[in-house]
Amino acid sequence: MKTVQLTLILVLVAVLASGCAQGTPAPAESSGSVAETEAAGVTTQVGEIGGSDRADQEYVWISQFSTLPLFVERVYPGLDAFAKDFGVTVRKAGPTVVDLAAFIATVEQECARKPAGVIVVGGWDQALTEPVNKCIANKVPVVVTDGDLFDANRLAYVGTDWYNLGVRMAEFQLAEHERRGLETCEVAVLSPIANENMQRSKAGIRATFEGTNCELVAEEDNNSDVAISAQQTAALLSAYPNLSGLVGLDSEAGPGIITALDEAGKSGELVVTVNERGREFLENLKNGKAQLITMEKYDLMNYLALFLLYTFHNDAIRVAGIDPWQTNWMPKSVDSGLLLVTEDNVDQVMQYMEEAENAAKQTPAP
Repeated sequence: MKTVQLTLILVLVAVLASGCAQGTPAPAESSGSVAETEAAGVTTQVGEIGGSDRADQEYVWISQFSTLPLFVERVYPGLDAFAKDFGVTVRKAGPTVVDLAAFIATVEQECARKPAGVIVVGGWDQALTEPVNKCIANKVPVVVTDGDLFDANRLAYVGTDWYNLGVRMAEFQLAEHERRGLETCEVAVLSPIANENMQRSKAGIRATFEGTNCELVAEEDNNSDVAISAQQTAALLSAYPNLSGLVGLDSEAGPGIITALDEAGKSGELVVTVNERGREFLENLKNGKAQLITMEKYDLMNYLALFLLYTFHNDAIRVAGIDPWQTNWMPKSVDSGLLLVTEDNVDQVMQYMEEAENAAKQTPAP
């Protein structure tokens, strides 16, 4: 976990603590142990971050395709860092393939176990609304990440603004077409078509293209599969001879697009804007096979989601002393932002990722 992100969390802790102190009587100052505090006549034990009294708390991150390489490389480290920093257990759960029924069943099963808090990756499908509502009804705290469930009773959404991701992709396509002096602009999009977050991104693309010379000529369902993405790209090149841009919204679209363009001898000819797929995939920016790769801030997203759940479960903050289950103090939505990686900053990003990878390999297992 990057130092700046941990610093951000610690600052947030201080701010929340300060805000809480303004509404409740401040406890007597003490630098002593719990035993010393009790000896002084204060009988309430105050738990501490990383304290042994909280070590049995378990938080669960749940998604389908839970072992997706992107999740393993970019989500898991944030979850593991929080577990280490706060002295709790953070477990990953969910089917390892795209299986919505199994995903829903896992959410219900995990919530029935009454963990301290649950993260649900919501962008896959709005059908997750019902199981999330069941969790909340059973007073299991739930924060949704990576695609909101707008009709769910989740306590908060922490993650990417997917509409904005589509806007940024489209803006880059427009700018790059203009920079290349292209007179026509025909763009196709590849993504899992049923995912709500992908639908929002495509809405952002369409809105940004409106009134411009860029036309969104096709929206293909790649079922979050690299091989299908390659097949669809090849078919698009055949169906649209004037195709000048390709957008890949999920992690599996980009590699398929690059592969198909290589096989067709069109590498570097089209404007390619895609989502991230790990450190090695960033090489495509350096060799001109892609022009923009968006990176979600998965580390910050999941660390902050866990921080909210941890604070809620441990009743650290109350608004005017009211039970948080009656008055939810969490922000409705937190945009964790995007990192736009181009040929201008790719070396810096790759260097950081390589150093982080090497440091992880050298760190002894707990």
